[in-house]
Amino acid sequence: MGKGKEMAKGNGIVPLTEVCRFVSDAMEAVGTPKMHAAAMADLLVAADYRGHFSHGLNRLEMYVRDVRSKSTNAEATPTILKEKAAVALVNGNNALGPVVGNFCMDLAMKKAKETGVGWVSARGEIAFLWNSSTIIFLRP
Repeated sequence: MGKGKEMAKGNGIVPLTEVCRFVSDAMEAVGTPKMHAAAMADLLVAADYRGHFSHGLNRLEMYVRDVRSKSTNAEATPTILKEKAAVALVNGNNALGPVVGNFCMDLAMKKAKETGVGWVSARGEIAFLWNSSTIIFLRP
């Protein structure tokens, strides 16, 4: 029995871990560092899993192309341009959106723990995939 027929006998569902591995491998194949590729995989898979298919796996080809063409800097890390106790402005340095988003969320949460609120805005990121590049956290 051929491999395709064996798959047809199963439920046809690919485990999330396998989908994440596939996305990470695709991003790493074009030079994306492992941690940045994992961040991209987590975001694309989460978008599909939550039903936001327009911002999920169907964008993988676009990100691979952007990294390959250097329109996105897959190795870039964000930097803080301006900072006060509860706020910050971040330059994404043309990095992948999830890398910038995670950096900003971590920074906003740190600020919220220290001051009660964390407000971080970013610029220079590529497709963070949410409607805003401003992240606000309030300490409960």
